[in-house]
Amino acid sequence: MLKKRLRIPGGQGKALGAELDLPENNKPRAYALFSHCFTCSRNLKSFHVICEELAKQGIGVLRFDFTGIGDSDGDFAQTNFASDVEDIIAVADYMAANYAPVKLLIGHSMGGTAILHAAGRIPSCTAAVTLAAPADPGHVARHFIGKRPEVNKTGKAEITVGGMHFQVGEKFFQDLAYPDDGSSLRTYQKPLLICQSHDDELLDFQHAENIYRHAGKPASIVSLEHADHLLKLQQDSHYLANIICAWAGRYL
Repeated sequence: MLKKRLRIPGGQGKALGAELDLPENNKPRAYALFSHCFTCSRNLKSFHVICEELAKQGIGVLRFDFTGIGDSDGDFAQTNFASDVEDIIAVADYMAANYAPVKLLIGHSMGGTAILHAAGRIPSCTAAVTLAAPADPGHVARHFIGKRPEVNKTGKAEITVGGMHFQVGEKFFQDLAYPDDGSSLRTYQKPLLICQSHDDELLDFQHAENIYRHAGKPASIVSLEHADHLLKLQQDSHYLANIICAWAGRYL
């Protein structure tokens, strides 16, 4: 398996840190794009495992950090769900111009929700996979609604996610404008694999059901027994990678 580290122009014009996993022969049968969850960066161990396994099975996978996260430039306080969507589209444009158009979109948590909103603007996309993704694009902003008065007063507020601190601004709360029932996902109507655990400690399984109800034709749900939100057990990540390869094969 081969790896390439890249710097890619993002949706706001800032350089995004990225990594491309390729098969050993450097001849992937198709390319996929992988987007990470809110604040966690592309370097989560489970993401490495999934992308490396896909590469071993012939799928080149580009994963990147959203603006203001990880290796990427930019101010996180000036980002939100809509800017994440723009980053995905910018990265897909880069792949089309420099390698080949991406056919498969994969996203974890809010990254999964974002790929469903980006897909309609990525003509080469033939299928998508969500991993523990909210049906509601405003899901995270709703958790921090108590910070909005501070943002209204000072322009910014600090939130804590996984023990790390981040600054958010008014742009972050624009996500509240999305309906919370998943109906905004109707714009995505391509083959879709929805993966979520009934034991997810951060996300109710109702989100998977709402995504199934509104997005993707055809759509399938895979329930991951005992898996946590971040897929910390490598066996869960390997299992998912094999399912993704088997399912996506007919669409690549």
